[in-house]
Amino acid sequence: MSKESVTTPDRTLPVPAWSQVRRYCYIGVTYLVYALAITFFLFPVLWIISLSLRTEGAVYTSLELIPRNPSLDSYRAVIETGILEWVRNTLLVSGLAVTGILLVTTPAAYCFSRFDFRGRRTLLLAVLGFQMISPIVIVIPLFEIMRTLGLTESHAGLVLLYIGLQIPFSLWLLKGYFDTIPTEIDKAARIDGCNRLQTLRYVLLRPVMPGIAVVAIFNFVLTWSEFVMAYTMLSPAGQDLYTLSMGIYVFDTQLETQWTNIAAAAVVGIVPIIVFFVALQRYFVRGLTDGAVKG
Repeated sequence: MSKESVTTPDRTLPVPAWSQVRRYCYIGVTYLVYALAITFFLFPVLWIISLSLRTEGAVYTSLELIPRNPSLDSYRAVIETGILEWVRNTLLVSGLAVTGILLVTTPAAYCFSRFDFRGRRTLLLAVLGFQMISPIVIVIPLFEIMRTLGLTESHAGLVLLYIGLQIPFSLWLLKGYFDTIPTEIDKAARIDGCNRLQTLRYVLLRPVMPGIAVVAIFNFVLTWSEFVMAYTMLSPAGQDLYTLSMGIYVFDTQLETQWTNIAAAAVVGIVPIIVFFVALQRYFVRGLTDGAVKG
């Protein structure tokens, strides 16, 4: 690459070519966009943490990000109200829902990816069409069905709802990961004497594990923060069955909205999600990159 030179009394300094200048500008703009994006997503979290450390009287009088007189009264209040029990209920519901989703969609995605049967394309389009229906639209029919079956006011009914609602998305996502695995691996396993189930269990689960991790993370985060279905199914019951999203709603009463308690409960609810994501971050990133390229 040719470079122009500028002569000085002491030495000759190279002048960067225009391609290098454009490259530096591109890098600078990229990092600026990253900084703005991080600020955009991080500032609300910092503001919620700041709000949770204030007193109720300082909510409207102080706009400082770092409170002058931080207080833990809001955390004591939400713990006394029962937030730890709500967290436990949410962990139970989310864990069972994610497990059920994976147990159903993993073999189903394998079948749609490997078998060419009559009606396969129609079934896939039907599953995709069901995914496009908002759960809010069908919440009343779902409630009537669950009440007929006697599954309202119970965590079991809520888990079954989550499994049924998330199967379409998870099925399509996992099918894409199975499609990235060459079919020659299946043929080699069949030659070695494996049947279809053994091929899935002992041969294909390991290479598709990043995709399973992505599906687990997406569904765990979604079920952890879901409110509409949880409120519809569990609101007639007592607070002992509440999930975390419903528990936060408790602090919004008819007389007042306890903003500091809501913020403290939100912070407590964010911590498990951050821990879960950090623990599985490498699988999440690997799963996204592996699923983007067809093998």
